Amino acid sequence: MARLDSALRMALRALTMLGFAAIANVVLAQNSPVQIGFAGPLTGASANFGKDLEMGARLAIDEANAANIVIDGKPLQLTLDSQDDQADPKMAVQVAQRFVDANVAAVVGHFNSGTTLAASSVYNRGGIPQIIPAASNPSVTHQGFKLMFRPYGTDNTVAGAAAEYSVQTLHAKRIAIIDDRTAYGSGLADEFEAAVKAQGAEVIDREYTNDQATDFKAILTHIRAQNADLVFVACLGGEGALVVKQARQLDYRGVLLAGATYVNKNFISRAGDASEGMYAFEQGVMLSQLPQGKAFLSRFRSKYGTDPIGFAPFAYNDVWVIVNAIKAADSTDPKLFGPAIAKLSFQGVLGTVEFNEFGDLKNPKTTLFKVEKGSWVPVKTFGG
Repeated sequence: MARLDSALRMALRALTMLGFAAIANVVLAQNSPVQIGFAGPLTGASANFGKDLEMGARLAIDEANAANIVIDGKPLQLTLDSQDDQADPKMAVQVAQRFVDANVAAVVGHFNSGTTLAASSVYNRGGIPQIIPAASNPSVTHQGFKLMFRPYGTDNTVAGAAAEYSVQTLHAKRIAIIDDRTAYGSGLADEFEAAVKAQGAEVIDREYTNDQATDFKAILTHIRAQNADLVFVACLGGEGALVVKQARQLDYRGVLLAGATYVNKNFISRAGDASEGMYAFEQGVMLSQLPQGKAFLSRFRSKYGTDPIGFAPFAYNDVWVIVNAIKAADSTDPKLFGPAIAKLSFQGVLGTVEFNEFGDLKNPKTTLFKVEKGSWVPVKTFGG
């Protein structure tokens, strides 16, 4: 009898332990956070853009966590794993592999076209959805990767608008291009050159540099000697500030026009008075012109005490692409929610988010700005 009692007690203890383990597993299942990767330049010359993106992504994560979203009967909680790709394609590949090894659910990244192209095949092999917040080279989304999406306009959008405005409104006939030979710079320069020729104007010169250069006087002197009406600067704003400054120092008086990363206070601070009168494009429309954009600005300022540089809204949208796909699939499994991204349609902070067959944003818009009295002023919005 004593042996039977002892056996019963042991069995009860075992059942109790199994019960505790089952409860622990349920709690773990309910509370295990879904990890989202963020990759961008958090150090180096483009760190201000990378940090701006990260702030936008983190704001969206916080808001999603506070929204009491339930997925498959469990509360959705997200965490953000931020990694610095240093704007270096080799580092981007390492970061991408780290995310694959960590089994993140999805990635918001990268910022540069070069890093995005380098990392994309790693995400594709790993089956991880990649939501791109900024990289605009058209070839990025034409690799046949089914889990790559870009709710951001491409160089085609900017180049077409830039060529149209240059020729039709500014009446430029002799146009020069500065190309920094990065994936972004060359891609934008190629698209702009083709669009200018389609408009019937002449590209009289295309000068080459690199993204580490600081002295552009030789190529600017050559451009000035050819009497270019307009110079299109196909590089990021850090280099561009030096190009603009040196162009005016050499008394170049033609029009200076650029793509993205220029429309912010940092650029004007770096370029100084030389920036007066120049033009630049940014993807999308001004946040202050949209109801959801205004609300985003208010929440961003409340959280960070500053305005976004310009890219934060796109990373914010990217996180909500992931969240809305998770909701649509009622699953946090990338195999299930990844394909759901292609069918999404929702109102982001910059307007409607829908994707075409390549995973690019449908009906993208881009806005032209001009520096007037030391501030960027919107001139015209194209597309949509």
